Amino acid sequence: MINENHILTEALAAFRVTTGLEAELIAEDIRLPQGVADAEIRLANAPPLLAEVKKTLRPATLGAALVQLERYQRPGVLVAAYVTPKMADTLRAREVAFLDMAGNAYLKTPDTFIFVTGRKKPELLGTDEPNRAFRAAGLRVIFTLLTTHRMLAVPTRQIAYHAGVANGTVGNTIKDLEQLGYIYRSKTKGLVLENRDKLIDNWVDAYPRELRPKLKAQRFHILHPDWWKEFDYDRWEKQQMWLGGEPAAALLTKQLYPEKITVYGRPDFARLAKIIEQPARDEKGNFELLEPFWNLEFEQYHEVHRLCPPLLIYADLVATSDARNIEVANMIREQYLRG
Repeated sequence: MINENHILTEALAAFRVTTGLEAELIAEDIRLPQGVADAEIRLANAPPLLAEVKKTLRPATLGAALVQLERYQRPGVLVAAYVTPKMADTLRAREVAFLDMAGNAYLKTPDTFIFVTGRKKPELLGTDEPNRAFRAAGLRVIFTLLTTHRMLAVPTRQIAYHAGVANGTVGNTIKDLEQLGYIYRSKTKGLVLENRDKLIDNWVDAYPRELRPKLKAQRFHILHPDWWKEFDYDRWEKQQMWLGGEPAAALLTKQLYPEKITVYGRPDFARLAKIIEQPARDEKGNFELLEPFWNLEFEQYHEVHRLCPPLLIYADLVATSDARNIEVANMIREQYLRG
């Protein structure tokens, strides 16, 4: 399995070959107030760029890559194993610099314009299976660890109950996270989470690809998109629902008008349908209902509404790849997900 250092090295070499221009690695693991960028590079004598390296770059995970670049508040470039022609067009339209191991690239500065696309995926890449910890069951465990204080101090069977997975899954996930550098064993404190920011990045990147598709999402078009404003906390709880996505972000930041209503829950849908007014199934509808993947009660983040944890609200915003949502997602990360 290829790693990020290999992707970066090969992509810089491919850029030199396809463009005939210089591509230099300045430094790796650049520490910034907003997190750690994978590297700093220079392309074609342009000013230095912060590089965000991704093994895969797909529509479902594009938002995670974009939000990380935006967080650093400096010019950046996406470096991937491979960028398809369709993805290359998307990145160019958004003026996001990129390069890959095949030699595909896009860079636009006042003095330079480079756009190379259509070069074939290198055969050596094959398929890239995620680490076991970042598949669906492992993501449930990580979510539980990230959203519940001192969860690593409780027995694994309790973590398994809260995450809705087998006890063995918890042990395997913790073992994998140790090997990846996200958990260490302290003689005085026991198991301790570390590199929390990077763990959040990887969870948010994997969530729309590995876990969200398994949550039996139902999409509807509804005539009364503001129905959720009429609920109070007790009503949310009675209906076994949590408000997420754009409306939850609007409540936390007061900076977003929600266009799509996201709810996690197992409500009495016949009763709910009377409130939301004539739900019609529509894959592009303005209301989505997903199954919860936890057995937990969370901190109450709003005085009226029962909200999903900020980590999940952030992940759902990022997964949209929408510029307005990404801006608000960064506000939520800064306020609720730091340290």
